[in-house]
Amino acid sequence: KEAQLDVEGQFLVRIIYDDSKTYDLISAASKVLKIDAGEILQMFGKMFFEFCQESGYDTILRVLGSNVREFLQNLDALHDHLATIYPGMRAPSFRCTDADKGKGLVLHYYSEREGLQDIVIGIIKTVSQQLHGTEINMKVVQEKSEECDHIQFLIEQKGSEEEAFSEDLDRFEENSVQESRISPYTFCKAFPFHIMFDRELMITQCGNAVYRVLPQLQPGSCNLRSVFCLVRPHIDFTFHGILSHINTVFVLRSKEGLLNVEKAESDDMTGTEISCLRVKGQMIHLPEADNILFLCSPSVMNLDDLTRRGLYLSDIPLHDATRDLVLLGEQFREEYKLTQELEILTDRLQHTLRELEEEKKKTDRLLYSVLPHSVANELRHKRPIPAKRYDNVTILFSGIVGFNAFCSKHASAEGAMKIVNLLNDLYTKFDILTDSRKNPYVYKVETVGDKYMTVSGLPEPCIHHARSICHLALDMMEIAEQVKVDGEPIQVSCAKL
Repeated sequence: KEAQLDVEGQFLVRIIYDDSKTYDLISAASKVLKIDAGEILQMFGKMFFEFCQESGYDTILRVLGSNVREFLQNLDALHDHLATIYPGMRAPSFRCTDADKGKGLVLHYYSEREGLQDIVIGIIKTVSQQLHGTEINMKVVQEKSEECDHIQFLIEQKGSEEEAFSEDLDRFEENSVQESRISPYTFCKAFPFHIMFDRELMITQCGNAVYRVLPQLQPGSCNLRSVFCLVRPHIDFTFHGILSHINTVFVLRSKEGLLNVEKAESDDMTGTEISCLRVKGQMIHLPEADNILFLCSPSVMNLDDLTRRGLYLSDIPLHDATRDLVLLGEQFREEYKLTQELEILTDRLQHTLRELEEEKKKTDRLLYSVLPHSVANELRHKRPIPAKRYDNVTILFSGIVGFNAFCSKHASAEGAMKIVNLLNDLYTKFDILTDSRKNPYVYKVETVGDKYMTVSGLPEPCIHHARSICHLALDMMEIAEQVKVDGEPIQVSCAKL
């Protein structure tokens, strides 16, 4: 209510809402709870992790790494995967570097969504504590500005030990076995999606499949930056920049106009994503040739997405798990649409049920206002109402003295409203006298014109029914004097049977 949001039903998990709704909710919560907005966002980050646990997604977070450093290094790859399978998701990007003097880590956070960095703090702190048993301090050391296009967090472990941030270096002994060689032809066939380039980013070799769909990749004459742009991580697209983040998952996207893509009638992706080829993989430094080998796979959602780019399932080698992911993506897409539709229909059904309950309450109020409660209860439960005989009851009829003459005198439209207002004022006061909560021994039967009919002794028997009606008649005559017409109090006549 404070946020002034007009949302039909409740918020749905699989529906993307505008960030303005989030900002309004946070602002309203901060005002009502008197808590800083940043603290609320951090609490939301913690709650989001708990939601992931309840939904069974914490397993994915656990396998990202054995410590905080490994988790952060693989966080960007997870978001790239989620952005691929969930249409419309504007996933952020992360990269991790060592802090100055080796004290802690610096997490670089890239996002087009403003003001949500405190959620990142809440999530990272909770993951570190819950999954890795590590208490950390995390703060913003660089805000987004004209000089810096992203936010930087400093992450330090509480205490003096730095085990959570240490990297395990694999040590390999030199193999004394005679070096075996593989020809470029066999390598390009075995790894159809790979690109090799030198320090100037000039392509020296590429796989058969990627060369077929992008013939611009001519070894020896094509620069990698003329065909691809770097999507992830957010670093300088240079040999040194790539080498300094060699343990990060890299995502490249071909530039527009280079790929011949078939346009589908309905597609969830944007125009840039449709007309380009995304490849995702690992950069490997080859010191013997001073080259970098990019072993990659096409980043596609389903079979349609694959074939539109001129690719076939046979282009993906048998050892590449992308084959299974493409087939699973086809199934996931249909299941996701069904789940989304089911969630929307469930919310509409709940909204309809709430409206039905409101209508039932209105019906009940109307039913109990025109019938005795004992009768209304039986009708509400669809039970028959047998006729009853009451031997001892008293009925009261009341009327306004000179009402017919008053109506004849006020026959105009303006006079008609005066008559209506007179009856409304008088009957409202009478209804207070016959309210069952204040006067349980009297029941109002009906009103016709200026006549007001009440009874005592039914539907609930009453031994002093006559006395109750007499008291009511005296009260009605007294209260009627409070209603005035043309400055004169009205008079009522009462008769009982």
